[in-house]
Formats: sequence, C-alpha cells, structure tokens
Amino acid sequence: MKNYIIGIFIIIIGLVSCDDSRNEYLAGSSWATADSRVKLIDTLTLKMSTIMMDSVATSGKSEILVGRTKDNIFGEVKSSSLFEVTPASYSITNKTTAVYDSLVLYLTYNDNYYYGDTLKTFKLSVYPLENRIKLNTDGSLYNTSKFKYSSNEIGNISFLPRPTKTDNYLKINLDNSYGLSLFNLIKTGNVDSQEYFLNFFKGLALVSGSTNEAFLNFGIGDTIDLTDEDITTVMRMYYHTKADNGTDVTKYTLDFNINITYQYNQIDYDFSNSELQNLTPKNPLDSKTLGNKAYQFSAIGIYTKVEVPYINDILNLYPNVSILDANLNVKPVFGTYDKKNYLPESLKYYLADKTNSILSSFTSSSGEEVTITLSTDNEFQDKSQYTFSLTDYLKTMTANSSSATGRSILLYPTTYKEQKIKRLVIGDSKNTTNKSNIKLYLLGY
Repeated sequence: MKNYIIGIFIIIIGLVSCDDSRNEYLAGSSWATADSRVKLIDTLTLKMSTIMMDSVATSGKSEILVGRTKDNIFGEVKSSSLFEVTPASYSITNKTTAVYDSLVLYLTYNDNYYYGDTLKTFKLSVYPLENRIKLNTDGSLYNTSKFKYSSNEIGNISFLPRPTKTDNYLKINLDNSYGLSLFNLIKTGNVDSQEYFLNFFKGLALVSGSTNEAFLNFGIGDTIDLTDEDITTVMRMYYHTKADNGTDVTKYTLDFNINITYQYNQIDYDFSNSELQNLTPKNPLDSKTLGNKAYQFSAIGIYTKVEVPYINDILNLYPNVSILDANLNVKPVFGTYDKKNYLPESLKYYLADKTNSILSSFTSSSGEEVTITLSTDNEFQDKSQYTFSLTDYLKTMTANSSSATGRSILLYPTTYKEQKIKRLVIGDSKNTTNKSNIKLYLLGY
C-alpha cells in the first residue's frame, strides 16, 4: 500500500511539472530547472519561405490540363496541352470509293476534377503543331517545354463545364479542310509508319481561352459507354462508302489516338502585379517579405519550405533532453481562399536537401506516403489547419548527424508528380491572424 501511494505521488508531480511556455523560444533563452520534467513548447520559431522549382515534369501522366486563372495573389497561370496523335490504322476501308465526312476531337473528363469558377463560359481552341514534339534527354517533357503551333485555329468550343456529371464529354468539330487533307493522305496508301505520318501531321495544341477562370482535366484512355458509340479522348475521323446501287451507305470511323509519351501540359505563369511578383526559381522569398505568409501552387512547382532554425538549442535546456512528440500545425490565411479557390483537402510533405531537391516523402510505418488532412472547426473555415508529425524529423535534426545538415521540409498541395491545380497560402509563426506553430513535448533530466 505504501509503494502504491508513493507511485501515485510521483505521477501527480510529473503532471504538475508539465508546462506550457507562452514566450517564444529563441536561441539563448532558458526556462530550464534542475529537476526532470516534461515540457511543452508551442511558440518555437519557424522559418518559412516560398520556393519554386525550375520545372515540373508533365508528360506521361495521361492527363490533359487546360485552363487559366488570374488574381492578385498568384498572378496569371494558364495551361495548354500539346500532343502527338497516332492513327489506329494507316489505311481506310474501300479507299477507292470512300468519302470523307468529318473530323472530331473528343475529350472525356478525368476524376471529376475542376478548379476555379466553372459557372462561367469556358473556351478551348485547337491548333496544329508546326514542329514535332521531341523529348528531353531524360525522356520527359516539362511545363516549361515549348513547341510552336500554328496561329490558324482549326476548331474551338465554348461551353459551361460539367466535370462531375456522369457520362459527360466534349465534342470539338475540326476544320473540314484540315480533316480532308488528313483523309486524303491516308487514302493514298503511302502512309506506312508513324515516322512518315509525322512528316505531315505533327500533332495538336489544345489552348485555353484568354478569359477562362478555371482549370479542367481530361483523361486519356478512359472510355464512356454510350448507346450509339463509345467515346474516349481521341481524334476520330468519320467517312462512308456507297454500294454499287448508290443508295446503301456504310459508315466507318478511324481513330487517331493520343500518344501518352508525347503528350504534355505547357503551363505558363505571369506573377506581375501579384504577391509573388519577385518569385523565380533562383529567387526564393522569405515569409517575412510576404507579410508573414508562405505559398504553394501545384503543377508549376511552388512549395512552402519549413525550417526549425533553433531546434539544436533545445539540447542546451538540460544535460539530457529527449523529444517525446512534435506536431506542426499549418494554418491557411483567412481571406486567401473561397468557394472557387478552395483549400486543398490534404497536403503532402517531403524531405529536401539544401538545394531544395526532394529526397523522399514521409511515409507511415506500413510504407505508405503520409497525407495531411485538412481539419475545420466552423462553417467559415477561418480556423482551418493541417496537422502532421515532425517527431522523427526533429529527432534526426538534433542527432548531430552530418547527413541531416541543411535538410528541410517542403509542403505541397498534391503529390509532386500529380497534374492538378491546387493552391494554398499559410501563415508563418509571426502571422497576425493565422499562426502556424509546432507543439513540441520534451523530456529533460
């Protein structure tokens, strides 16, 4: 009984010793006492900055990203998709009697995805490429890759986007003269390879209208089963032949499939007169110069870089210090998002070296990439936040390992390979309205 009472007394002493420090912990500060205790710090200085990658690989994703948005936060960002097409066959049926009908570009929505204002008219235009698409030496194409396309439009469509509607797709009728020249080339019978075909038809550019206020994503390879015919993202030629009696008509189609390897999204940006007007891949911006804010924008490689500059000074608090738990709470800046520019439902975070190159993603014990889920506590979302563990990261940083030198965390609204537009503005640890912070539990003795 005596031992039991002593045990209870020790537990009570431990709980009373837990402390919630309300003064920001800086290098040289000290609140340590000689006894062993659990300590909570929630005002540890965070260093945040906004960085931009040189380029983002956008080929081979089976995703056509098109659209545009413009505001005073991120400026203007617009995406066009360029691709090569390959005929399903280099011949047509009964070429001596075949008659051309039409050429159509079909686009099927991907993943019910959209971003921005889809209640306004959306315009797309189609242009023929003037130069063949060539891969980089690494076999990829990037958002910054440039290939010239004609100024002569061969098709366009204006519509109200309905990306979440079942069995919805776009049908863009292409210019008859363009379609007829393509039909006549195949009809000659001279086309026997993709290499020969590309001498005449380099590919297409799908270009967003200059007044669009949203982004859409179209998939490659997904088929919609309809009553009259199956629809996929494809350029489809229609033609027919007549029987000897001149009245019986047989209809045919020839598909020109999009070559995934040679399809990519060209994403341009103009930060003029925006909050990011001084951001370039070679010029990261400290959150202090941006009103204590940091930024993220997927598909063009804008990340939030997070560092904990004074973490090693924690070791001076006691002769022996152990990190028990550490969580980073990332808080979106209220007023930088709305129903059109909505908050990402989750974030990804990555370990980066001193050059900001991604070393690895953070994974769970089962090896799966960790997703940071958005949490809100009211209908107006002014207290929304993303919370994730930094325990292992900070333990590594305080282990005095040379391999940990210069390493930081990069936050992103999607996986770094995904072709989706998502954006986020967060407050740093000194933001006046939405402060991000670390809750750090230590055991000192």
